[in-house]
Amino acid sequence: MTSNNPPPDAAGQGIWRNLAIWIAFGALFGVVGGGLLDNVGLGIALGSCLGVAAWAIFIAPRRNSSGGS
Repeated sequence: MTSNNPPPDAAGQGIWRNLAIWIAFGALFGVVGGGLLDNVGLGIALGSCLGVAAWAIFIAPRRNSSGGS
């Protein structure tokens, strides 16, 4: 048996927490990539942008379409 109701303590932080996690993983990926290319600052910036883009393309449309009409 499933329910579409979130737990009471999770109200209002779902989409922002999800976006922050994608940005953090993108920045981590940027640190690794930037370290390999000897430009960590650029790697962090591009990695964070990559995280936002991946979230916007793959996660946001799926979350927005799961609600009712």
